[in-house]
Amino acid sequence: MAENQGFGHGITDPGRLTPAPAPAPQVPPEPAAGQPPPAEPAPLTEEQTVRQVVRTLIGFIGINSRVDVESTPSGYLANIRSRRSGLLIGPRGSTLRAIQHLARMIVRRSFPDVPAITVDVGGYRERRDSFLCKKGLAVARIVIETGREMAVDLLTESEMTTIHDALLSLPEVRVYAVGTGPRRTVVIAPALPAGPEAKPRPRG
Repeated sequence: MAENQGFGHGITDPGRLTPAPAPAPQVPPEPAAGQPPPAEPAPLTEEQTVRQVVRTLIGFIGINSRVDVESTPSGYLANIRSRRSGLLIGPRGSTLRAIQHLARMIVRRSFPDVPAITVDVGGYRERRDSFLCKKGLAVARIVIETGREMAVDLLTESEMTTIHDALLSLPEVRVYAVGTGPRRTVVIAPALPAGPEAKPRPRG
């Protein structure tokens, strides 16, 4: 009777194979006697958290950038510096507003009383505010000359405040908004007449 050749190399019964021993678990070395354990990292401050959150959000978009955070009287200003600033700003600043909104929500989880957080890209908000002020003043002059109200644009609440503050020196006009939602049509109109003559006369 022929001898069973098995699986070759002189092995005739695979059931007799012994499994290789499992590697020993890696145990971290204990600190030497007399030495304190490693200290835990210190928690981030508000300013550091703002910088980290903004950088993380930009990283999700896939853009390399630098984020500088400074404390201002109105809160924190996070200024983003990137070669792809247009992508971060978005149409009429929509992407930038979204980043700012998310950053505020995330930071408030750790610091509920954190002051206002403003996110800017290369000074875009400053240029935008300057443009709105000039446009508001130009429209206001036309309203004063013609006596007719004019619509400016679809603006956010903060942008409407910028125009309102720019026209404080012109008592001949007033500013109001039409519509609902985060962006509303801002209208510059002649100021309402003041005094008793402004009240409607009773009918009778």
